[in-house]
Amino acid sequence: MYTRRLVGGLIASAAVAFILQAAPPAAQSAMAASEHAEGAKAFLQSLADRTISTLNQKQLDQPQRVNAFRQLFAEGFDVPSIGQFVAGRAWTKATEPQKLAYLKVFEEVTILTWALRFEQYSGEKLSIERIREDGKAVLLESLIVRPGKESIRVDWRIEKGKNGYKILDIVAEGTSLAIAQRADYTAVIQQNNGEFDGLIRALRDKQKKLRQQAKLED
Repeated sequence: MYTRRLVGGLIASAAVAFILQAAPPAAQSAMAASEHAEGAKAFLQSLADRTISTLNQKQLDQPQRVNAFRQLFAEGFDVPSIGQFVAGRAWTKATEPQKLAYLKVFEEVTILTWALRFEQYSGEKLSIERIREDGKAVLLESLIVRPGKESIRVDWRIEKGKNGYKILDIVAEGTSLAIAQRADYTAVIQQNNGEFDGLIRALRDKQKKLRQQAKLED
């Protein structure tokens, strides 16, 4: 439980810290990478700029802010692939209607969770330390620099598909968000006698609570 809370907090800090600082000269050579890797970096930079722009629009009300982050999330993350992975083995046994219902509520819960946590932004900055390729993926190793606090190591796993670059996973202090979330979802399914519908119900309950917290109308 401690690990899941820690990862959630670290990922929230990472998500709102999309200001990419220039690497120091010593790191520049280590960051030398292929066109593919540089494309992944440029993608993250663009997402960073738009995220900060949204955060700075203080005139936005909560529904407008949630909708803005919904677009950023859809553009930045491979929602179907992440949702399928965190569903675990239950995905292979689910019916098509179950899969569609699950992916819809999974995306909404994730968006609402992040939109609420974005309000905690307090000037963190993200510094890319190294870029390396791992098969089809590009790993961007970074540090979250927090005012008055110890920096946090956060890595981004990015791949390029037919719809361009997408984030597939974020690893905070060595812990994968996707793997931690998969463990949580597997536990929920087990608590519901192995029924995939049990996970869908749990996510819908969480969605309802998040909407209330965000003061969104149903």
